[in-house]
Amino acid sequence: FTMRMAQIYNLPYLNLFVQTINPEAVAIIDEETAKKGEIVAIQKKGKDLKVCIKNPNNPETKKALKDLKDKGYVVDVFLVSPSGLKKVLSYYENIKKQQVHITETLDITEETLWKIKNQIKNIEDFKRLYEENKNKNTTMMLELIVAGALSLDSSDIHIEPFEEDEARVRFRIDGILYEVINITKETYNHLLNRIKLLSKVKLNIKDRPQDGRFSIVTSQGEIEVRTSVLPGPNGESIVLRVLDPTKIIVSIDQLGLSEYDLNLLEKEIRRPNGMLIVTGPTGSGKTTTLYSFIRKINSPGIKIITIEDPIEYHLKGISQSQIDESAGYTFAMALRSILRQDPDVILLGEIRDEETADTAIHAALTGHLVFSTLHTNNAPATILRLIDMKLNPTLIAPAVNVIIAQRLVRKVCKNCSTKKEASEEEIKILKDTLLELKDNPKVKLPDFSQPILIPKINGCEACNFIGYKGRIGIFEVFPVDKSLENVIISNPTQEKLTQIAKEKGMIEIKQDGMLKVIKGITTIDEVLRVTK
Repeated sequence: FTMRMAQIYNLPYLNLFVQTINPEAVAIIDEETAKKGEIVAIQKKGKDLKVCIKNPNNPETKKALKDLKDKGYVVDVFLVSPSGLKKVLSYYENIKKQQVHITETLDITEETLWKIKNQIKNIEDFKRLYEENKNKNTTMMLELIVAGALSLDSSDIHIEPFEEDEARVRFRIDGILYEVINITKETYNHLLNRIKLLSKVKLNIKDRPQDGRFSIVTSQGEIEVRTSVLPGPNGESIVLRVLDPTKIIVSIDQLGLSEYDLNLLEKEIRRPNGMLIVTGPTGSGKTTTLYSFIRKINSPGIKIITIEDPIEYHLKGISQSQIDESAGYTFAMALRSILRQDPDVILLGEIRDEETADTAIHAALTGHLVFSTLHTNNAPATILRLIDMKLNPTLIAPAVNVIIAQRLVRKVCKNCSTKKEASEEEIKILKDTLLELKDNPKVKLPDFSQPILIPKINGCEACNFIGYKGRIGIFEVFPVDKSLENVIISNPTQEKLTQIAKEKGMIEIKQDGMLKVIKGITTIDEVLRVTK
């Protein structure tokens, strides 16, 4: 009967019981679509895909074939028997049992990506598009969620199951999480399996955390997606971190540094040796700042090597190394190794331990310029952290050139924000924070006896009706010189180091933020949110 149908529809017949089945090809069509559309992929070479169907008249089959072609696949279609189809459908279970790693590329064409992106200008557009497509297959759902996140400049996608029969999807936009849609538990389960397959993590492990990654290739570059799966009482929570290389390309003069600090750092990053440390909590923009420094000084005349965990963005013309602690390739080991590669500049992703700190300090003292990060609350506290790591205090001042502490604040939307006269309470906050700087030559304070205009957020379509759009850094820059050597040796308190830094003209993070309020860049509430 199948042979007769093949003749009627002018399709070649294929006996699946004697064919080689490639699990990677099978996984291209998700299980739900394969069963509904009675369609399976059995072999793949580049974008050439060998696909088998049971009934050419099945509307779901036609839809699945169109979806494959829309994704750029060149599809070769064969007719197969019901028993042959059933055999290949059983591979989905085999894939799970054997923990086969399927693919690390999301097969979404640039055309589809931009088609979705052009329909999404704000969160409400995304919700509407989801409602229109929520009954589509799992691949389409994942494409929609990823494209929606890219459209809304989301840095992270959170997919979290509830106790009820649903899960929620949240996007982190400018550092704040927003709930965008709720999905059924069935859709969540399909997405979980699809994401696990894409990210090369094990499907049958549900009781411990797993990390993976996949990528989306576009003409503008490769967008990498980092996957974290964490078990919980209601199921596994999924977080996808979207690393779009176009978002990291920030020049040093766009970071938000004051004119004085910008001029200082442009000199510091061109010094032949020493250490520049950027400090702040996770998500405060440290990597973006370091990459902007590296891009500024990168030239054929100097050799730059980075040691990262993980490599977040690939930089042209720079040697990048990723540590692997499970294999014993730690920051300390990597640093010792690359010193034999004759680098001029080293970017050390993070100083985590005493051994790494000691090696980095000695590299800075022996003719290398070292950029690195630490997790401390402010710039002066970095000195104490290095002392806590049992570094020789006499080496810190000679080795460290400058310490930068930073946070990220949301900028008011240029499209809809207006100005308002600051209230008495707001004036008090500004004065309490800024009057200390009245004699600082780096700062020009407003006349507080006159009305002070500050931004007022409103909300429009351009900013998702939030009132903020984009982020900028607020900083404190602490140059370290030999005059500090005796102070560091004396085991100083943080208060003493902060006092000395201020005497040298350092503007604290909160003060820098309030100066940006007066300049109309952000709001008092936003500065207080990140500096409390």
